Amino acid sequence: MLMEVYYEHYREKCREAYWEDKKYIPYAVKIPDRSLREAFVAELSQMGFSCVNGINDYPVILVNTDLRRWASITKACKHSCVGDRLYTEDEFRNEVLKEMRQYGV
Repeated sequence: MLMEVYYEHYREKCREAYWEDKKYIPYAVKIPDRSLREAFVAELSQMGFSCVNGINDYPVILVNTDLRRWASITKACKHSCVGDRLYTEDEFRNEVLKEMRQYGV
């Protein structure tokens, strides 16, 4: 479920006050081409990220580097994300993934 990209224990606490727990903010990455999105999330999986809701047709992926989870947005609406910024795939690779790999995270 999408909320698992924001809350570490959402799955266990979805019927409780999960919003009282710490909220982890993901990055938003826009990848218009579905095949490129699929390749991108396959790479994330190889890096140890887990999928929390599958890939959809909407071109934005939320990537939480703290929880090592990703989720596909299902509709056009405002989602909290790091810096309130929509990254391109190249920007995310060069500014976030490159640094993660550099520090072995």
